[in-house]
Amino acid sequence: KYFFKLTGGGKATLSLENPENPFAGGVDMIVQFPMKPAIVVSGTSGGERSVAAVAFLFAIKDFSPASFYIFDEVDAHLDPFHTSRLADLLVEESEKAQFIVITLKPEMVNKAQKVYGVYARNGVSHVVSARFLEVQS
Repeated sequence: KYFFKLTGGGKATLSLENPENPFAGGVDMIVQFPMKPAIVVSGTSGGERSVAAVAFLFAIKDFSPASFYIFDEVDAHLDPFHTSRLADLLVEESEKAQFIVITLKPEMVNKAQKVYGVYARNGVSHVVSARFLEVQS
């Protein structure tokens, strides 16, 4: 379900490398992005692997939830479309857990509930914060 949400229609499955003897092999992740054929995730681009990895992390989260998660530039290899989809998913999932995301992408920052910026001046780090509120129409 998370891969579908992040890609806008793709699907991903896990498959045993050795079904006859499951402990003698690993697990393959098979991904199919919209309008593309299914492929083992190791054969995809860095951005596509990032999408698959994030979807897998969210699936694990459903199985064994934590109260907060820290993602350090998880969107580094994502294009604007997938970064925006991930930001939407984080907003949706933030009702169940807290997410701390380090990012340089405006698509992610624009959908954040609270933003902290860190900058250096004269060798000293400074922190600024901003809270974004929804405006009632």
